Amino acid sequence: MGLFDGFMGTQINLTPKVALAAAMIYVSAADGHLDPNEKGDIFKVIPDDHVLEQGLNYVRRTPFQTFLQQSAALLSPQQKLCLILNVADMAMGDGFLAPQEQQMLIQISQYYQIPDAHLQPYVQALMLKNNLTVFG
Repeated sequence: MGLFDGFMGTQINLTPKVALAAAMIYVSAADGHLDPNEKGDIFKVIPDDHVLEQGLNYVRRTPFQTFLQQSAALLSPQQKLCLILNVADMAMGDGFLAPQEQQMLIQISQYYQIPDAHLQPYVQALMLKNNLTVFG
């Protein structure tokens, strides 16, 4: 144990719920910050302050690539699909998918081994859902 290791706090146990929170935080903060609207969007999906705090602490301490490896080994196929769809919906919610967000979503689908052909109908539905320009 190093001299300053005590300042790192307790180890964060990556559970499926913490993985969902962390994924949403990683992608929301891809542009360098997490704004209040993004925090609210995450809270709508995970209305548990304790899980959100664990997710935030995990993200602060863990590189995205490590998260991908750990979560891919942890989650069931249904959990992986649910996670990526919630993250994609949040990222596309403003009608724009930033290049960093898109790259992270691609990495998630690759690590989770979800083929593009399987995701395509879901992504098309999310694009339609989030395209409010149809209302003028």
